[in-house]
Amino acid sequence: MQLEKVKRLLEAFDQGLIPTLHQHEVNPGLPLGGRENYLYFTLPVCINFQRSSPAMWVAALATYQDPATRYVFFPEKLVDLPIEQIRADLMKHKLALQPNKHLLIWTTIAKAFHDFYHDDPRELIHEAYDDAGELIHLLHTSYRKRFPYLSGPKLSNYWPYILSHYTDVKFKNAHAISIIPDTHVLQSSAKLGLTLTNATPLQVELAWKELLKDSGINPTRVHPVLWNWSRNKFQPEV
Repeated sequence: MQLEKVKRLLEAFDQGLIPTLHQHEVNPGLPLGGRENYLYFTLPVCINFQRSSPAMWVAALATYQDPATRYVFFPEKLVDLPIEQIRADLMKHKLALQPNKHLLIWTTIAKAFHDFYHDDPRELIHEAYDDAGELIHLLHTSYRKRFPYLSGPKLSNYWPYILSHYTDVKFKNAHAISIIPDTHVLQSSAKLGLTLTNATPLQVELAWKELLKDSGINPTRVHPVLWNWSRNKFQPEV
């Protein structure tokens, strides 16, 4: 029954019956396959938690478009700069909201790309053989300390999801990317009767994995539908 509801939701979304933001992940329109584009859609992801995602991307674009702060997107330029300067410039356009935590996450992950991947996220993806499941596995196991927060259950799936939409990467096993159980997905899952209202993100992720198994529908296709359906007060009804 729930799968039929999901299919009706997908149909409504494809027909434009569920309002969406004009553009969520605003960006400077860089060449899809370039290192710079991959960095733009990697570093901000690492601090996109417990905050408004659209507002975070607006802040990311403002930071990139400001000649005085654009350097924060380039790991090789961060290495030798005073930490206080980086902190101030990450906060200038409200890209970083937490002056210590967001700074530490951003600089730690940038340093990992500098030290191990020639300042290029594409090298990590190639290490995973362009396989979404393998990339997520590496983040969850071998590289947890190297990539704080990016290795967590939400962002480790959100990152390849974003890359698959805004870069030229063609992931193998894209179905391995989870439903990305953020607040909107949790609420929509309960509304559909798939999970209880107090279900944990992991319980929601596993419930969707089981529901969509052998359906031919990838969780990444369902995520934006649930996200926008929740924002639209679960209209239309299914």
